Amino acid sequence: MRVVLVTYGSRGDVQPLVALSIALRSAGHDVLLAGPPERKSWVEGFGVPFQPMGRDVTAFLDSMGDAHSIGSALRFMKMMRAEIGNQFDQLSNILNRADVAVGSSLAFALPTVAERLNIPCRYLLFAPQLLPSRFHPFMAFKHQGFPLWYNRATWSLVRYLNRLDLTRRINAQRRAWGMPPKADFWFPSLGPIAIVAADRVIAPVPPDAESLGVQTGYLHLDQPGADDPGLEAFLQANPHAVYAGFGSMPASDQARNVPCIVKAAREAGLAAVIGKFWTTPTGFEHAEDVYFLRGYPHLELFPRMAAVIHHGGAGTTATCAVSGVPQVIVPHVLDQYYWGHRVHKSGIGPRPVWRRRLSAKRLGRSLQACLSNTSMQKAAAETARSIAPGTSLQQTVHAIEDSR
Repeated sequence: MRVVLVTYGSRGDVQPLVALSIALRSAGHDVLLAGPPERKSWVEGFGVPFQPMGRDVTAFLDSMGDAHSIGSALRFMKMMRAEIGNQFDQLSNILNRADVAVGSSLAFALPTVAERLNIPCRYLLFAPQLLPSRFHPFMAFKHQGFPLWYNRATWSLVRYLNRLDLTRRINAQRRAWGMPPKADFWFPSLGPIAIVAADRVIAPVPPDAESLGVQTGYLHLDQPGADDPGLEAFLQANPHAVYAGFGSMPASDQARNVPCIVKAAREAGLAAVIGKFWTTPTGFEHAEDVYFLRGYPHLELFPRMAAVIHHGGAGTTATCAVSGVPQVIVPHVLDQYYWGHRVHKSGIGPRPVWRRRLSAKRLGRSLQACLSNTSMQKAAAETARSIAPGTSLQQTVHAIEDSR
């Protein structure tokens, strides 16, 4: 069977599809992965055929200095309108000879193109929050744990706005192709074909979710062993360390956070390993208790940390969970607020610290909780034991195979 996987977004949107591509190939299927052009060499390094699609997402994100401003949100929406057009232009050729199409993240044009070509389609969701429910708000709304009426109201508002924007853009192309319009693109059309690739021990699909296909679990990528002698020497000299990284957020904003992270780690008695995605100096390059890290597999690194500080992407949250370490989430945008809430509610991390409220004092208190709260440490370890990454991949492969 020829399976074409399509995604659009940051590395966190591409990485689980690489894991799925490898699993599908191991099951004997022919696979093509289409996604942002800057990921081509990285994806092909895993032996996965890759087709570039759309513009460079990483360059676009790095051009923004602040991911959580209204201006950045408007720029993103403008970019996505253009990218949906690019997807309509490119996907017909990309899906050539496909038996099944699998989409995720921002590949919004895929279901329509697959329908036009009469190709079965499934859609991966990395957070149950993408399914309408009274138990959580739409991802653009930050506050979690509000009354059920509030959550319902956010979905009603988004359904209305969606008809004026995304659905309108999709239907313009459907009419051009002689296809009947959709009353609402996202909610009724993706529900029946959804595969929720999130671990139910942290984020179960709510009972009122519409027409769910299946929940499998997060798709972890087993990357080749890393070799970083500098890191090994640093951890021997500093055995108690915390990792901090906000990988898919604008690079300039990440650099600005470094002093706050270092101060919080020092006050908690920890050294700091910091994921570096920028080029400018921070003033801590020669500090004995700070190590800047690039490209090291999280699955290998996180179990060696006392705690992990991150932005709350679905992939980093899942990797922390399977590593058995407490995590401090600093949400910036969208579903990151949901993951911060779910991690705290699951008992595997303290309350999230919103990016706009981030300070060394707040972050330090959260780190102290990770170090001193034995119930949190026990919950993190028990959560890790309950997750079976291999099973999640197998179940997702089976769900795709059953789509024909």
